[in-house]
Amino acid sequence: MAIMAELLLRGPQTGGELRQRASRMQQIDSLEQVENLLHELMDREDPLVSKLPRQAGRKEHRYAQRLSGEPEIEEQELKAPAAILQVRAENQRLEELESEVDQLKREITELKREFESFRRQFE
Repeated sequence: MAIMAELLLRGPQTGGELRQRASRMQQIDSLEQVENLLHELMDREDPLVSKLPRQAGRKEHRYAQRLSGEPEIEEQELKAPAAILQVRAENQRLEELESEVDQLKREITELKREFESFRRQFE
């Protein structure tokens, strides 16, 4: 009941979050105990809990209550991998631009030297 109360109150959470928060109502000794309770809730004929897909950049799955229907997966969670790829592409583009700027600086420095040499011939 404590786990269901936390899921209803705070929404989707990881097993560790549920252990910490539900322990205020009912002693829960380990994360394994929480996972066993969650599996019992998921294995019922009418499941009370769903395991959500892991979010990008997170190492743990979250769990959500199903009393109000099937939990919705936020669009941001689905778009996260695309956002990561976009950031990588932008980083690569930035590195290419920095490399090109460095090359242009070297060329300008060389042109300045050549111009100074050319100018000295007429002095």
